[in-house]
Amino acid sequence: MEHEIIYDLLPLYHDGVCSEASRRAVEEHLQGCEACRKALADMDAPLPEAEKTAADDAAAVQKISREWRGSKRRAWLKGAAIAVLVCALILGGWHLLTGVYCVPVDTDGIEITALSRLEDGRVMFHLRVTDDKDLRRVSYEYDGAGNLHVVPLRPVLTVSRRADKGLWDSDYITDLAEHNVWNVKYGDGKEATKIYLGRGEDAILLWEEGMELPAASAVDEAHWGYEPGSAEYWALREEN
Repeated sequence: MEHEIIYDLLPLYHDGVCSEASRRAVEEHLQGCEACRKALADMDAPLPEAEKTAADDAAAVQKISREWRGSKRRAWLKGAAIAVLVCALILGGWHLLTGVYCVPVDTDGIEITALSRLEDGRVMFHLRVTDDKDLRRVSYEYDGAGNLHVVPLRPVLTVSRRADKGLWDSDYITDLAEHNVWNVKYGDGKEATKIYLGRGEDAILLWEEGMELPAASAVDEAHWGYEPGSAEYWALREEN
């Protein structure tokens, strides 16, 4: 059988769809024809274009995988940063609202008892907050009009008190002379002649110049009165 005929039969032989007679003829020819054997072998090799397409597809898949891993990592880092920022804002806001930013307690919710005057001239009173919330601190403020205000303060977000005693239920001693010395030197340079509890229109007058207050009890004098050393210290401070 001629070479060209066998060559034309090679695809059918390769796919196993030729007749038995053609198969025998092709195999007999292949024994002595190197060119046909090579042509048959080439039929099993992938096409160059297919190889290029497969390589391109593999490279594309790898690129997509790298980009996905990179975007996933960036998304995770971004999410972690946002979570940290949100936690910091929440904690910072909580700290500000529960510890830093304070507001005055309404004087309607405060009871004043044992208003008296110690022998050394200091004004004494007992303050009790009637609700179940605690105080953060008590501020002493001058208003520039000759008045000293004793202002109980609590945080904007106030927690319930956790102790039976505290600033919310305590004796307070106001040494007007001491406060005036400080205000003249470091404040607005004026001396106060009145002491109020709270600020604004709802402030409660505790004492003003010329007002007679009951004398403090012997127990309070023993507890709050100046010791000689302390009296000397404050006298020296007023002179300086």
